Amino acid sequence: MIAYPLFDTTSDICIRVWRGKSSMRYGKMFMLALLAPALAACATSGGMTVGSGAIANPSPKYRKAIAVRSVSGGQVMNILTVPGVANEPFKAALEATLSANGYLATSGTPKFYLDAEIRNLDQPLMGLDLTVIADVTYNISGVGPAASYPVKAQATATFSDSPIAVDRIRIANERAMRENIGQFLQALR
Repeated sequence: MIAYPLFDTTSDICIRVWRGKSSMRYGKMFMLALLAPALAACATSGGMTVGSGAIANPSPKYRKAIAVRSVSGGQVMNILTVPGVANEPFKAALEATLSANGYLATSGTPKFYLDAEIRNLDQPLMGLDLTVIADVTYNISGVGPAASYPVKAQATATFSDSPIAVDRIRIANERAMRENIGQFLQALR
């Protein structure tokens, strides 16, 4: 039996489609296109890190003296529900921020330990402009009495940031956490 393609047989693409060789390749590309938003939902530590120079007058008391001991309260990323912020990326962002601003203990035993608890991540379920409110409590213990810094910060991601809603919520999460860490640094002064 001889099959004839519906298209011009001189075209390389038509011949490959006709023979069925490229259907697997196109199927893989289609699946990748479906999974791309799910992969983009993961918050990254780089998106939450506050760069150096965020504080005008850093406190000499905490200079190179803080170690991040624990982060709790984070949510595992789940594309089927509203994506959250996991503990490990947030801890990495805290350490990178403290290091960039001269607070992270680099050698020896640190004078202070930082424990952060993500108390709430208030996220919208849908919309074009997605505003996230991050509520984190930072506890510093070590030499002297322990200090507690409850910080609430909000940030928005718009449709112009990304047309994909899952990606917008990830961007809003990262911005809210970055703003939260920035406010914590200001409270340390």
